[in-house]
Amino acid sequence: MKIIFFGLGSIGQRHANILLKDYTHDLYAFRSSAKSKPNELGIKELYSWDELEKLKPDVAFITNPTSLHIETAIKCAEFGCKLFIEKPIGSSLKDFEKLKKIVKSKKIVTYIAYNLRFHPIILKLKKNIENKKILHARVVCTSYLPTWRPDRDFLKGYSANTNMGGGVILDLSHELDYISYLLGDINKMTGTYSKRSNVTVDAEDFVDYLLETKTTPVNIHINFLSQLRQRYIQIDFDQLTIIADLIDSEIREYKNDILHKTEKVDYQKGQEYSDQIKYFLDNIDNPSMMNNLSEASGLFEKITAFKNHE
Repeated sequence: MKIIFFGLGSIGQRHANILLKDYTHDLYAFRSSAKSKPNELGIKELYSWDELEKLKPDVAFITNPTSLHIETAIKCAEFGCKLFIEKPIGSSLKDFEKLKKIVKSKKIVTYIAYNLRFHPIILKLKKNIENKKILHARVVCTSYLPTWRPDRDFLKGYSANTNMGGGVILDLSHELDYISYLLGDINKMTGTYSKRSNVTVDAEDFVDYLLETKTTPVNIHINFLSQLRQRYIQIDFDQLTIIADLIDSEIREYKNDILHKTEKVDYQKGQEYSDQIKYFLDNIDNPSMMNNLSEASGLFEKITAFKNHE
């Protein structure tokens, strides 16, 4: 199978390395200019859409800056490529309807890559809360953007720049996705966000959401301005509180303010990315695979409406 990458930044290289290590597909990289520095993975490079048309790739991995996702996906869909689109779908709704129409008319297989759906903690939690009445859920995700990619100038990266699709709302939309996955569709989304520090050029660096899902109310705090790295989900039941900690890879149960049980969950760093690609390739001919464009579009539209104060 021929697979072409659009964007070989950190996430593109992560996906490509998994494919190079675990599979035998032919990989290619689409570059914006022949003057670009050759990629470090030794992947064959293409420099024009004419070359791509002759190549006839089977799959396109859309891993370029968020602001380019939709226009790139449209062009690839027009060539009949199956689409692996790194989250989020895009930075705005511009041309989104066009993408949906092309995907539907050509019956293009699509997948929106939210890797945390494959994290062992999320999978374990989903099983643990099944058919249980949830009173409330709280999610916290804090980190410090300059430490994300220490070998690069963080202010030049897309995360720090609004025009590239950066900011916590889009860049850290994992939490909204896995809450939908765990607790059902988000019916109402309100909250506040702004830029409070110097870790971005102009993008928001924190957001607080108040949500109503299909099953329960949820509040979510996300930032990348904090000196304390945290990522956990707290779920309250009538006689039990669970904290699922994605950093420590454990699930803690509390009763009457006392730690009742701690369950360590086996986790190998990066395994959720490998499991995600395996799922995608195993379902490569299934237009109804989990989190396809049609399924993911509702959340994406809610996120962009929230960001635009609509």
